[in-house]
Amino acid sequence: MIRQILSFKLILLLTSLITSSAFGQASIDLETGALFVNRNDASSSWQNSSGKLNGKDGTLFSYANDFQNQAKPLIRFRASYTFGKSKRHVISLLAAPLQYKTTGSFSSAVVFNSNTFPANTSTEGFYKFSGYRLTYRYYLKNTDKIKLGIGLTLNLRDAEFSLKQGTKYERNYNRGFVPLINTFLDYKITSKVGILIDGDVFYVDNTGGAIDYLSGLNYKVSNKLTLKSGYRFFSGVGSEKGNVYNKLFVSSFVLGASYNF
Repeated sequence: MIRQILSFKLILLLTSLITSSAFGQASIDLETGALFVNRNDASSSWQNSSGKLNGKDGTLFSYANDFQNQAKPLIRFRASYTFGKSKRHVISLLAAPLQYKTTGSFSSAVVFNSNTFPANTSTEGFYKFSGYRLTYRYYLKNTDKIKLGIGLTLNLRDAEFSLKQGTKYERNYNRGFVPLINTFLDYKITSKVGILIDGDVFYVDNTGGAIDYLSGLNYKVSNKLTLKSGYRFFSGVGSEKGNVYNKLFVSSFVLGASYNF
């Protein structure tokens, strides 16, 4: 929670600084919607890059299938600054929190951090995979008809998952920086309506990677306000040899708005 508060404060500070500049254009973007957990497999064991679980310290379980899995709220906030003579350079900060608590029970015993959680017992689960991203993007094409950009993102990953049965509690967590490739496309169908594709991607093999993309439409209300709607999906796989495994796929239907100062 403290990390999230500091990240939001950093974004607000950036927004206040760039809105006072006369050499570029500042904007903020808010996105919300309903998030669905389609897949969320986890284990405290991982043997090698072929995907074989060693089964000694942890067995595989699913936050999507073994626990209650209702739709969850999604919210994201981004502050951006576009600058340069032809407005081709963009720097942005994004806060993309993703965490939830749930309850359920296992059909068979689960080993987690070498601790056994029995089957058919009420179990509390907690999952977090939040990201806080600094992005630089360069527009290869920047006209009223089309904006096409590519860039680099540095993502601060704040990940954690845990199980609890009564007084029995185990958790794994990981925090670190991950580089991502950012791409952006805004193609105007009419003077006001455009096709929007925006996201970050980094994928190696089944030992690690992430894909986070929005595909939808935007509507230019005025020179300052733009609305958007679409489908966002996030897919990630993470592992540490002999330690942790997690494979996630979530999808969401979103609404959003961006405002130019």
